[in-house]
Amino acid sequence: MKHTVSLDRLRTRHGVTLLEVIVVMIIVGIVASVSAGRFHTLILQERLQRAATVVQNDLEGAFAIATRNRQPIEIAWNSSTLQMNVTDRASSVYYRKVPLGQGPYNLPAGSVTFSRSPLEIYPNGMADDTLTITLTSNSATKRIHMTRTGLVTTQ
Repeated sequence: MKHTVSLDRLRTRHGVTLLEVIVVMIIVGIVASVSAGRFHTLILQERLQRAATVVQNDLEGAFAIATRNRQPIEIAWNSSTLQMNVTDRASSVYYRKVPLGQGPYNLPAGSVTFSRSPLEIYPNGMADDTLTITLTSNSATKRIHMTRTGLVTTQ
């Protein structure tokens, strides 16, 4: 007996059907819509963490600047520009400016609170009071606490 192979079986298929493309697009759309909210939350939490780290480093740096320059340093919060400034006592020399409301942090208005502003740091390594800074974005919150002796912690 002789087996014959039809020409239809010998033809190879090149490409995909429209139905296969539509099914793949639907699956990709469902996965993207489910994960988009999670990605947005992760991005906001990462911005908040970076802002807290920058603020912590600048508070620690303010103590070093006061000691090095042998003059008082002032830490002040400007709520209209959402910016933390580290300046000399007369606010004429800016050592650090941290714009938390723009740039890579982009925190919304009202999301940053300072327990006290302005705060002075003296050359002997002491501040005139403690400072607590609260950064909030959606459901995430970071608190930066600075003692009078310059110990800065983030929670």
